[in-house]
Amino acid sequence: MERNKRDDLLVIFLGIILAYLMYLIVLSELSRTLSDYNGHTYIYLPLFKRDSWIEGWKAVPYCMWHLSVLGLNRLLHIPLETSAAYVSSLSQLFAYFVIYWMLRRFTEAKGVALGAGRAAGIAFGLSVAQALYFDWLDTGDRFVGTFSINPVHNPTHMCMRPFALICFCLVCDIWGKQKDEGYKGIFFQVERGLKRYYIYLAAALFLSSMAKPVFAEMFIPAVGLVMLVEWFVRIRRKDGSGSAYFQHCLTTLLCAVPSLVYILLQFLAYFFWGGSYEADGSFMVTKWMEVWRLYTENVTLSIVLGMAFPLFLVLIDGGFFVREDMGRLALTGYAVGLLEAASLGEGGEKLSHGDFLWPMMCGMLLMWMTAMMRLLVLERTQTDSKGKRALVNVAWALFCIHVLCGLLYFKELIGI
Repeated sequence: MERNKRDDLLVIFLGIILAYLMYLIVLSELSRTLSDYNGHTYIYLPLFKRDSWIEGWKAVPYCMWHLSVLGLNRLLHIPLETSAAYVSSLSQLFAYFVIYWMLRRFTEAKGVALGAGRAAGIAFGLSVAQALYFDWLDTGDRFVGTFSINPVHNPTHMCMRPFALICFCLVCDIWGKQKDEGYKGIFFQVERGLKRYYIYLAAALFLSSMAKPVFAEMFIPAVGLVMLVEWFVRIRRKDGSGSAYFQHCLTTLLCAVPSLVYILLQFLAYFFWGGSYEADGSFMVTKWMEVWRLYTENVTLSIVLGMAFPLFLVLIDGGFFVREDMGRLALTGYAVGLLEAASLGEGGEKLSHGDFLWPMMCGMLLMWMTAMMRLLVLERTQTDSKGKRALVNVAWALFCIHVLCGLLYFKELIGI
C-alpha cells in the first residue's frame, strides 16, 4: 500500500515538474521577438477583439490555444503572458497523462506488469524526448532539421497532441471491434458497442483540427489507406466479408466529416480570406524534399537522428509494424506525413516556414508511442536469449539518449 502511494505521488510530482518546465519555456520564448509564442501572443491574440473577431479567426483559424488564453485573460483577469504559460502547461500536462494512461492500458491488456511510478517516468521521458544531437553534424540545431515529437516552442501543436493520441487509441480499438465481435478493447470498452466511440472519435478529431489541422491532415489519409488495403484484401478472399467491411469504411469516414469540413474552412480562411497571416503565400507541390533541405544538408541523417528509437524497434521487430493494426497505422501515418513533408509547401516568402512538416511530426509521435508500448512488451516476453536482451537494452539506451537531448533542449529554451 505504501509503495502504491509513493508511485501515485511520483506520477503527480513528475506531472508538476513537466508543467513547470513548460511554464518556464513559454515565459522565456515570449521575450524572443521571432519565437512562435511571441507571434501568437502579441500579434494574433489582439486580433480576437469583439469588433474584429472574424479577422482574427481568418488569420488564425486553428484557434483553440488562442481562445483558451483569452478565456483566462478576460474572464479570470490573469495577465496575458501568464495565461499563455498556463494554457501551454496544461496542454503538456494533459498529453503527459494521456501518455501515462496509454502505457498502463496497453501493458495491462498484454498481460505485462507496469507500475505507476515506472509508467510516469517513461511518460515524462516521452514528453521531453528530442532528436539525437551532435553539434559537429550539419543537420540543423536541436530542433530544426531533425524535427521532433515534442515541438515545445509551438503553442498550437502542443495544444493538439493529447487529442491526437486519443484519436489514435480510438481507431485502434474501433478496428479491433470491426474485425472481431469478441474483441475486448485495449484503451476503450468497445465491446459494449461502437456507436458512442464513433462519436468520441469524431469529437476528438474535430478538437485536434480546431487546435491545429496538421494531425488530421496526416491521420485521415493514413486511416483511409489502411482500411482501403484491408477492403481490397477482403474482396480478393471472395468470402463476402468485403461488403460488410465496406460499411465499416463508410462509418469510419463519417467520423472524419466534421474535421474535414473545418479543415476546408481553415484552408479557405488561411490561403484566401485571411491571406495566410497577411503574407504572400499559397499551397503548392514542391520539388522532392525542397523545404526540408532548407534546414539540413543531409535529410536521411536528420530522419535517423530524429527517429533513432522507433526506427530501431522497426528494425528488430518489423513484423509488429506490418501485421498488427497499431503498428501498421503508426507506420502508415509516419509514411503519409513524410510524403507530405517531402512534397508540399507554400509559395512565396512562406516556403521557408515549412508548415507541411508538422503532419510528419504527428506521424513521428504515433511511431514513438507505438514503439515504446511494443518495447514494454518485448522486454518481458522476448528476452529468452542474450542476443534479444541486448537488443532490448540498446533500445532503452537510445530512448534515454533521446531524453537527455530533450532535457538539454529544454535547458537551452529556458536559457539556463
